[in-house]
Amino acid sequence: MRFPGVYDPNSDHRRKGVYRKDTDTLRTKNTTLLTLIQAILNYEEDDAFELVRQIRSCDDLEDVAQSIMGEQKNSMAAVGDTLPSGDEALPQTDQFESELAGKMSELMLDGSRKLIGGTSNLIFLPPGSELYEHNPSMDGNGLDQSQTCSITKWTRVTDDEQLVSHLMNMYFAWHYPFFTTLSKDLFYRDYVRGISSQYCSSLLVNAMLALGCHFSSWEGAREDPRNSATAGDHFFKEAKRLVLENDEHVNAKLCTVQALALMSVREAGCGREGKGWVYSGMSFRMALDLGLNFDSASLGARDLDEEELDARRITFWGCFLFDKCWSNYLGRQPQLPTSNVSIPKVDILPNEEAGLWSPYTDAGEGHGDAQPSRTRTVALQLSKLCEISGILLVFFYDPTPRERFPSKQAELKKLSEVHTKLEAWKKDMPKELEPREGQLPQALLMQ
Repeated sequence: MRFPGVYDPNSDHRRKGVYRKDTDTLRTKNTTLLTLIQAILNYEEDDAFELVRQIRSCDDLEDVAQSIMGEQKNSMAAVGDTLPSGDEALPQTDQFESELAGKMSELMLDGSRKLIGGTSNLIFLPPGSELYEHNPSMDGNGLDQSQTCSITKWTRVTDDEQLVSHLMNMYFAWHYPFFTTLSKDLFYRDYVRGISSQYCSSLLVNAMLALGCHFSSWEGAREDPRNSATAGDHFFKEAKRLVLENDEHVNAKLCTVQALALMSVREAGCGREGKGWVYSGMSFRMALDLGLNFDSASLGARDLDEEELDARRITFWGCFLFDKCWSNYLGRQPQLPTSNVSIPKVDILPNEEAGLWSPYTDAGEGHGDAQPSRTRTVALQLSKLCEISGILLVFFYDPTPRERFPSKQAELKKLSEVHTKLEAWKKDMPKELEPREGQLPQALLMQ
């Protein structure tokens, strides 16, 4: 009887030693080659050439590798003598790693908060560099504190307090409720005290006054009292002077973002689309420079209080609205795409919502038609509508050649999805904003 032969390599102790020896030899060769290659890559150029010369003239590569490893051990020992031993070194290592991780994307404070990404070497610039350039207008004393009682100190155009107050009321009655791009409470807090800050500046005030002029027929609202076409020109020229003389366009802060956005829409209203487009671009780029499109909490800015967070949100979503209006107006793709936005929507502030709105005119307020302003509710609905509008704008003004577009069925499906979103937006709109006689102008304009 014959039995089939079975070979079990695990039971062949004669060959096992040979296999182990071959494996050890191969591992040693790999270690030697890896040591030599790493040394060539890491050495200074002259040392690397010397190492290559040794490799080419040696009898045994392992000897060269052993020499390299010996040098590395001696170097590590020398460094170790200068460092704390044991657990004392661990906190320093943890601190370094934490600091490095924290710089991957953060908001930097230099009178304003700027976004600097982790791949930028700017995160390592020391105080005193251009990134931290001092901005005098952020000192909180841009105006003479002994004369803060006069609101005319914000502009050189006029010393008529009644005119300034009237034009400011015009702005907040007719322009601000739709193009809401600033925190009204924070602005007025510093405005009446004469304190230049990130919420109020001479540039912003003059831009607001220039817009307010377009809703008034007072002679002081015109550069040439006899020419209505010059309404607001004098305040706008003052705003431009401030931009150039104070380098406002390079000193990023919230009120400058707001001012440039207002200047852009004012130029559009005067038929100067080219100049307005440039101002809007400056505003949007500065908003991105400040990281307004990001959720501040995700960027390590946990020291921001609720007021500052709210101001950042209302400023960005105001810019978002300006962007979509410009894109619709000029037939261009949006400059602030939704895909680059993570900042939350604006909050509804009860005090501001309950504040009464009435149709303010050159004759004063019409108190008989007063009603809750619902400014934040309108701003929230507009931001949602702008997100949908952005989809349409990208679809309509995509520079991709038409022949690369998907099939007709795919286009119809896309449009159907947008239509569904618009229907849902309209359905979810608060009832107090529905069209009716005597409705808020900003609510009617939104419709």
